[in-house]
Amino acid sequence: MSIVDQLHDQTLKMAAEITANPQSDTLVEDFDAFLIERDELMRDIQHELTDQEKEKIKEIIQTDQQMAKQLTVIQNGIKADIQAIQKKKTKQLNYQNPYQPMTSDGVYYDKRK
Repeated sequence: MSIVDQLHDQTLKMAAEITANPQSDTLVEDFDAFLIERDELMRDIQHELTDQEKEKIKEIIQTDQQMAKQLTVIQNGIKADIQAIQKKKTKQLNYQNPYQPMTSDGVYYDKRK
């Protein structure tokens, strides 16, 4: 099996894993390991490629772009979850002590003495 074939198989495997388990706790670790392995394989690719290998590389690029879109959606979901947790935390603190965050909005300060 050539290096391009291995790279192609790993890319399809990772794309399938992202599609199958987008909310997996180990997705980040698995994707990081995939990137390390892919980097090693990409370093070993020779410049003289057959037509079949060139087609596989084009497919790898397309799959990589699809994975990037899926990961962006997952990242935005994580950001939204973090923001929701932060809002919930501040609302809970305001509920526990409603007079703590005293602001000076609407207060008139007389500068004459």
